Amino acid sequence: MLLRRILTIFTLATIAAAATTTPVMAAPVGEVGTMATTCNKWISYNGADVPAYGSSVNCSLRRGNVNSAVFQLQVTMNVCYEWTLRSKGVYPLTADSNFGPTTEKALRAVQAAESIPADGVYGPYTRSAIYHQRSNGGVPCLQVP
Repeated sequence: MLLRRILTIFTLATIAAAATTTPVMAAPVGEVGTMATTCNKWISYNGADVPAYGSSVNCSLRRGNVNSAVFQLQVTMNVCYEWTLRSKGVYPLTADSNFGPTTEKALRAVQAAESIPADGVYGPYTRSAIYHQRSNGGVPCLQVP
């Protein structure tokens, strides 16, 4: 009986030690691992309307966010990626400021169309890879750095 208890304690201690020394996997390529501030509005940036936080465009959006930055991302995807969204059955994307499952599906489709990791998260990497709605007429969409 005593031996069984000692073996149980030893086994549990071994499992606990292994759990604390298991290496943490790096985030996949893309924006899932970004620690950027959540975008909460949009600004005109290099001629395009881009999600931002304050005056910074180095921010992120993901499922669950509800604000005007999400609204601008939804409008941008409708304007600049109509064909892509149609092919996925999400056009027109409702511009309701709510980053829900349909917006995530649309963003994944846009990311795939631009040959970047389709993680469904908008951040600096996606911002520089996709086209955005232009602020002042002319060509309707452009890329920004």
